[in-house]
Amino acid sequence: MDLVDLFPKTIAVATLKTLTPDFIHSAIDYIDKSAQIDLSTDGSFTKEQHLLEHELFHDVRQEIIGLCKQFSESYDHIVEDITICNSWANIVTSGESIRVHQHANSYISGSFYLTEGSPFNIRNPGHFNLFGFLPKLKDDPHPRSWEGFTIDPKPGRIVMFPSGLEHGVHPSLSELVRYSIAFNAVPLGVIGEPTFLLDVRMK
Repeated sequence: MDLVDLFPKTIAVATLKTLTPDFIHSAIDYIDKSAQIDLSTDGSFTKEQHLLEHELFHDVRQEIIGLCKQFSESYDHIVEDITICNSWANIVTSGESIRVHQHANSYISGSFYLTEGSPFNIRNPGHFNLFGFLPKLKDDPHPRSWEGFTIDPKPGRIVMFPSGLEHGVHPSLSELVRYSIAFNAVPLGVIGEPTFLLDVRMK
């Protein structure tokens, strides 16, 4: 029998050079002073939904846009430019998590970390549990049986992925506060073939 694995999903992980210890300290201070919306067991997030447009984050924003362009190229997509359309901070404390969700109106989504904390999880879009069978070899799961892929936050680490992938944050088991900044990015310029062109221009 021939097995063909179709339609792989690729994510990107990198280290932001602009996230120095001094910058991280300033960013956390800025977030702590910002108005936040409390979601109870799902943590809280900043009311500000364009966080990376603040002058404090200018260099980080430019570095992220450059990484988004590289990530787009890895999918062999041709886009004129990419911009971050919204961004916000997530704050998770002990016992809190972020439920699984996706960003349907975006192109590339991502988050970067100011502190360590509970793992970031991307759900396997091809996973199915036929008749309730559980995958074997739980200590060394087979890629076709992964329910999800987890990444541990580290200060300066950034994760980017196609926005349609479902993702969330596992419940925190630490007394330390987990700080991250999430964002969505969209392509700019002329996109598509002649009969279904888009021409997206944003200031």
